[in-house]
Amino acid sequence: MLARLRRIEWATVLSSAALVAIGTLMLSTSADPEADWLSGRAAQQAALGAAGLAAALALAQVDYRLLRGLALPMFGLGLGALALVLLVGDASLGARRWFNVGPIVIQPSELMKLAVIVFFAKFLAERGEAIRSLKTVWLSLGIMLVPMGLIFLEPDLGTALVFAAIWLAMVFAAGARWWHLLTPVVIALAAFPFGWFFAQDYMRERFVTFFDPSNDPLGAGYNVLQARISIGSGGWLGQGIGQGTQSQNEFLRVRDTDFIFAMLGEQLGLAGTLGVVGFFTLLVVQAVFIGLRARDQFGRLLAVGAATMLFVQSFVNIGMNVGLTPVTGITLPLVSFGRNSLLVTLLTIGVLLSVHAHRSAAPYRRHGIFLAGPLTPPRSHGALGR
Repeated sequence: MLARLRRIEWATVLSSAALVAIGTLMLSTSADPEADWLSGRAAQQAALGAAGLAAALALAQVDYRLLRGLALPMFGLGLGALALVLLVGDASLGARRWFNVGPIVIQPSELMKLAVIVFFAKFLAERGEAIRSLKTVWLSLGIMLVPMGLIFLEPDLGTALVFAAIWLAMVFAAGARWWHLLTPVVIALAAFPFGWFFAQDYMRERFVTFFDPSNDPLGAGYNVLQARISIGSGGWLGQGIGQGTQSQNEFLRVRDTDFIFAMLGEQLGLAGTLGVVGFFTLLVVQAVFIGLRARDQFGRLLAVGAATMLFVQSFVNIGMNVGLTPVTGITLPLVSFGRNSLLVTLLTIGVLLSVHAHRSAAPYRRHGIFLAGPLTPPRSHGALGR
């Protein structure tokens, strides 16, 4: 038992638990004081967070290499769910992103994140040196465009861009030539004017609002302006738990999900926001180190995918709260309310813990930007070489 506990990467576990706890605390301050706490979002977040952390610790005991056999079924089922939600999913605010199965809400795009990371870790690891060819890079991009396209049709541009970032990071870490990756980036930039023409109206509004939210202060720019006011009013140490005119008087909308960071800034101030940023930084850095110490390419790429997912989602969400990135609807991992997002993030962290727990102690040589395999021991030369 003690040996198993020693194999756990506790900095990652404690950082994750701290972020879940902070999110639960914020959700409890935004709840209706007359409502039953046990049926509220804070209680759901706490229960799912505890269950997710327990699942992550359990996953740490399972060899991550078993996921190789599940990669294709996970990817195939995920694609099926993404296609099905477009046909029979529940429509809300002009989008079809969820299934409501009784009290359970299923969001296929969230579940697909872990499936994509596992699938591409297997796909790229099996390609070996072939990843350095343009053909393999384009093949991997073509595969990734299928889930991205289905998610874009929901429509959910923000999540589709997260998938693009995961693909780019994993292919680069696998050893692809950087100029091969530059080609699709250049094509995407060149296609921007055409994308603007076919984009949904809300996508155009968010892009324009990013540059000048005051242009529509009561419409598209409202949430961005209120988020800035909330964070600014928090000062150094905040107005206190459960305090703050913006969040408590509901001037700050969507405060449980997209703009929970702004509510946190109002109540806990700069100190609180820096603490959250610090926990996310620790999570991402630990994920990178886990990748560096992994025993094989499959494990390394799993860590790269997990690190990219955590970094991009936290960076974009915090950025849109402070006006550095456009509003995309991406929640803050582990902190924002979101049943599917919370569980998938914690399961992904469980995979990270498994990669760490089953790492090899042997030294590795460099391949791509990560480490690929054990060094060949030096030949002995006489007594000094023994």
